[in-house]
Amino acid sequence: MVNTTAMWIINLIVILSLVYLSFGMALRGWIAGMRRGEAVTIFPRKGGKPQPLWVQIVIICAAFLVSIVLIWLLWIPLPSLLPDPWSTTRIILGFFLFLGGAIFILWGRRTLGRMWGISTSREVKLVQDHRLVQEGPYRLIRHPMYFGWWVVVLGLILIYYTWVLCLFFVFSLIAFLGRAKREEKVLGETFGEEWHAYKRRTRFIIPFIW
Repeated sequence: MVNTTAMWIINLIVILSLVYLSFGMALRGWIAGMRRGEAVTIFPRKGGKPQPLWVQIVIICAAFLVSIVLIWLLWIPLPSLLPDPWSTTRIILGFFLFLGGAIFILWGRRTLGRMWGISTSREVKLVQDHRLVQEGPYRLIRHPMYFGWWVVVLGLILIYYTWVLCLFFVFSLIAFLGRAKREEKVLGETFGEEWHAYKRRTRFIIPFIW
């Protein structure tokens, strides 16, 4: 098994990375986009009128807290399929998958620059003077940040080996596939032939495969 000190270091890196990806990058970027009028509204009122920004932030933070509580309550170990000495290999492999996925997300985010924005399966907003980004990881796949997040969660499954993370992985697969398809529809309508040419030479969401 990985010794206690090493496991504490892994836990610390994982927690700090997830806090940054969720709050430092995603939530902060969404708030900035909302203030510029270039971000989707997460919780629209009946009739389509959005809730005030502070209400949406409170609801999102509450949702995060509820998710943390549910993860804590549903933290049920998966059945062990390998002898105990292999658990060290599993944890180390999971940790490097986690780091690789996180780096891939940050690479995609940095490449997008001001073109980045949170979308939902319901709504996609492009920034003013939006351009079709085709550099960095976007040379390979059209949705590298979603792919990176799946790799992050796979890494977490190997590190912590619990049912709740498997359920979270399935949920993220469904949610991000819906978002990606909606984004592709909007980008196709906006960029026309430039988008279709880009689409023909890249993969959808998994490098070299799909």
